[in-house]
Amino acid sequence: MKISLNNDYFFYSFLFLLISLCSLISYENISFDLYFNHKYIEYSRFFRDLLHGYKNKTYENLGTFPIWGYGVVHLFLKNKLYILIFQQLLCIISIIKIDQFLVKIKKITSVKFSRILMLLALPCFFFHTQMWPKSVSSSLLILGILQLFYFMEYKKISNLIYSGILMGLVCNLRSDYIFVIFSIPFFIIIFEYLNKNLTKLNCLKIFIIPFIVFLFLCPWGVYTFSKTNHFFLNSTNTGHTFFIGLGQLPNNAWGITPMDDDKLMAEIIKKEFDDEDISTVDFKANKFLLNEFKKLVILNPSEWIKKCFFSLRLILLDPFYVGNVANFQKNEISNIDGIRSLEKSVYNFDFKSATEIILKTKWSFSVKEIFQMIITILTKIIGVFTFIFFLGLTIIRFSKYAGTVFLCPIISLSYLLIIYQVSISLFAFHMPVYNTSIYLIYLISIVLLFEKTFLSNNIQLLKNK
Repeated sequence: MKISLNNDYFFYSFLFLLISLCSLISYENISFDLYFNHKYIEYSRFFRDLLHGYKNKTYENLGTFPIWGYGVVHLFLKNKLYILIFQQLLCIISIIKIDQFLVKIKKITSVKFSRILMLLALPCFFFHTQMWPKSVSSSLLILGILQLFYFMEYKKISNLIYSGILMGLVCNLRSDYIFVIFSIPFFIIIFEYLNKNLTKLNCLKIFIIPFIVFLFLCPWGVYTFSKTNHFFLNSTNTGHTFFIGLGQLPNNAWGITPMDDDKLMAEIIKKEFDDEDISTVDFKANKFLLNEFKKLVILNPSEWIKKCFFSLRLILLDPFYVGNVANFQKNEISNIDGIRSLEKSVYNFDFKSATEIILKTKWSFSVKEIFQMIITILTKIIGVFTFIFFLGLTIIRFSKYAGTVFLCPIISLSYLLIIYQVSISLFAFHMPVYNTSIYLIYLISIVLLFEKTFLSNNIQLLKNK
């Protein structure tokens, strides 16, 4: 075997090795105790009883958040090792399919550059180690978007059908994607119109995607109707997320904290519903919290603008997931209070306090924890560099070739997804894991922007000689 990144077998083998290593060093801290897995396990019991025709005992305990898709994963893969293998296999397939698209369809010349980026995708590798629906939905979304890319290249209706099926599965795992997925047909129509490729047939074809997605979400709609007497296609945590998202601004005027158990949120829910024991992600509470969010923003728009600017800072400093190698999720690493305080000071640009924390804290880590910290910091650096590199290429491309930026359908569609995801972080609630779900879309954009900005002119010059 030739040891070269141009060699497919070597690249795929090295990719498999790296992902396996990331899974291995994360395995100790993988748990069903986090990320609502107890709810997904209840859904799996609900599905099991339905399949066997039993009278369902768990139905009354179920709500309308989270959406039920990951319960199917728990139904068939009960062991965390099996789920981890399944999620990482989907990740590997996604990366290989992206590589094949870039190399064989787009015929990029920067193959080594593209593959180096993919091999350095530690935020992505660690993202897929956790027991959460974001992993499966991310891989299926990437595969669905790839089918859209193929449609943009060849205009085959089969690609739209495959994309619709994959997107339908995605929305049963992470329902907020429904908004961007339903906007994709209109985006493609506008793109085709601007590029003078629009036909009536293509217009009708494109709406196959939302139609298929709707069909896939109908069972959830029937379920939500049985629970609330309202038919809806998403889960009911939107109000909760927007409300506590206001708390991401430090010392905000509302007195809200960015915590799921925020005291103010609990108080107003209790007051509104007359001490009724109601969850903040209940259907009624969801509508109420959304209205409260709107009221708070309207009454104090300047504070909300400050919040958005602070979220922008968080996006720049903490764009992608860094993994749970050191078990930060359960705060089970030494000096966790010092680490959290240092992190908070840096995000607030309070470098004086950060320096004091570094100097005054009696840091004490085991050899194992030092290794875990090094991996975490390396992952953080790679994520920040990737995001800044993407922004830099975007700025260069816009400044030099403003009129041609959106001529490439692949880049244009990638920007749509990135803008949607960043908007959630900016206007609702910033969590690096949301952005990491489209980490591979960032890599596709970087490769194509780099290719078109720095290499396409050189290739053309060589052809003209």
